[in-house]
Amino acid sequence: MNNGVIFLDFKAFDMIVEKLSPALLAQEFEAPQPYEVENGKAVVFTSGNLAYGVFYDLKTKRFDLKSTTMEEGKEPKWRSLSTWMFDPDTDTTGDAESIANDFLETVEGPKRVELVRQNKKRTKKEDGTLNADPQFLFNRLMGIFPDLRDEMAEERIHYGRIRFFTFAKEKIAPKVENLAHHYSESDAFTKLCSILNDMYANADMDARSVITMAILNQIDDAAYEKIREHLSEDLGKVYKFGRGLKDKKIKPEKKKKPGKKVVASSLNERR
Repeated sequence: MNNGVIFLDFKAFDMIVEKLSPALLAQEFEAPQPYEVENGKAVVFTSGNLAYGVFYDLKTKRFDLKSTTMEEGKEPKWRSLSTWMFDPDTDTTGDAESIANDFLETVEGPKRVELVRQNKKRTKKEDGTLNADPQFLFNRLMGIFPDLRDEMAEERIHYGRIRFFTFAKEKIAPKVENLAHHYSESDAFTKLCSILNDMYANADMDARSVITMAILNQIDDAAYEKIREHLSEDLGKVYKFGRGLKDKKIKPEKKKKPGKKVVASSLNERR
């Protein structure tokens, strides 16, 4: 096989990986890493012990999207999720685009997203809450607001991370408000309220603050009234209190004059 053919193979490969990356990064997978194979090229995305791999075999001229659950000290057993033939001598960029779209639909499918969610290790903390952070909340909300996937990817590109409170206030709260205004009888609205209740009950303090102050406290009164009817007792009580602080300026506590400190003399002063 000549060098030109190999170049075309890997060009299509890179395009497919580039298309998959934002979706998997939004699901908290690590950036793709090279993976050693005998005849071709491969990369893997990992999240905990779950991994997706994009493989291209130069000999069979085939793309594979695979998944595996990794175990320490054991060779991963890859399972193929989608397979496409791709011959760089005859196939086009459009064919590679079709493969990329199919792989993307696979990893964003409801069953695959739920599998990733269930695979997350969420151990209980001392206070009894689960280790579910704002990122976990955003991933669940992505099932209702698909645009969050691209918006989270853009946030990471511009800031190197997701600014959880600011992102929720600027990107999520307007979507929640619009859904409450126009689709309060929809399944999506019911699911939204269910997610907020579940996450508030089982999330860490950061995620709880995002729910109450960065999302619910940013919506207008009309949307508030529609959502309030669906909130759990715990979230409803906290939300009612937080709502009372909406648009109010909280004066900072006055600094107290420092009291006298008893400081031990240094060794130098004693000498």
